[in-house]
Amino acid sequence: MSEITIRYAESDADVIAIHAFLCIVAGPRLPAEIDPKDSATEVWRVAHQEVAIMAMREDKLIGTIGLVCPSFWWNSKVKFLVNRWAFAIPGAGAWKPLLREARQIGVSSNMEVHIISEERGSILILNKHANREQPNPHFAPFPVAEQIGARATAH
Repeated sequence: MSEITIRYAESDADVIAIHAFLCIVAGPRLPAEIDPKDSATEVWRVAHQEVAIMAMREDKLIGTIGLVCPSFWWNSKVKFLVNRWAFAIPGAGAWKPLLREARQIGVSSNMEVHIISEERGSILILNKHANREQPNPHFAPFPVAEQIGARATAH
């Protein structure tokens, strides 16, 4: 099996390849049908204004992640990266190189990278900020799970 290379979308041909890939690979997993105009426009926007990463084996696209840069709701000056899309051909070996590249982007830009998987119902945070590991000194510990459970059983 040939080596996987990672590169960034740069041309309209790359946008077309990513869009076609997403329609084929992601389409069956999405909760609604793909709108051709909306989806093509958004893939173009991410590729040209944000970042679209492509995992290639020879000249074949086998996985892609589109990263965008929103701000946190609690502080608009603090930015992070989050995937707009993240799909790969199952078993193709594209995930590790894609995630490694996404993490490197986070490290070089000093931002966290949030990879959200709707299918798995999970979030992976790459380049996690050190403050996430420290308790906030302004708040007392709050047993969230216990409180929510108590409220649910009280009704």
